[in-house]
Amino acid sequence: MLHRQHNDPKLDAFRFAWPILMVCCFAIVGALVIGLRAWRFSNFPHSIATIQEVWDEKVKQSRRGGVIADLFFEPRYETFTFGTIVFEHQQKGITHSCKQTVRLGKPMDKYAAGEKLDVVPATGTCDRVDVIGRLPID
Repeated sequence: MLHRQHNDPKLDAFRFAWPILMVCCFAIVGALVIGLRAWRFSNFPHSIATIQEVWDEKVKQSRRGGVIADLFFEPRYETFTFGTIVFEHQQKGITHSCKQTVRLGKPMDKYAAGEKLDVVPATGTCDRVDVIGRLPID
């Protein structure tokens, strides 16, 4: 049977070092995700989308703990603004006419039908559209 010594310097160093290593790992993964997203936004072709329809919808927010937490606690809902957007996406000389439903933001952002948006769709498809932001009104 193993017995730990209370004054073992190796054990003390491990207890001190592992939280720092975990924080560093999470920071590196976070930086990679943010960097990949920024690279995608700067290198993939952008499109100009027009909002056709806007509505607000209450969405159930998931809790940590999943189904068990939902049994014991009141579900939490948050209101988001969704919209149907249309845009043309060109890939290798082929133009795709796209229509997607996306989450635009919160009701306080006051999106309206007819507004123009800067979007980045996935390569070669109309799916996975990231809304970069509103375009200035001319």
